[in-house]
Amino acid sequence: MKHRAKKTEKQWADEFDQLEAASMEIKAPSAPPGEFENILKEMNRRGIKPKIREELEHRK
Repeated sequence: MKHRAKKTEKQWADEFDQLEAASMEIKAPSAPPGEFENILKEMNRRGIKPKIREELEHRK
């Protein structure tokens, strides 16, 4: 059983290495100018409070 676990672990490690190498070649496009601000405006309009703000308020 140990041999099988090691073999599976090696396969996962190899697959991770392949995915990591492939993802380094991919460049994510940048967001359009003002996109973040537009999202925040829409969230405010809908009354949605970002989770991080709630967490920061509870800390105080």
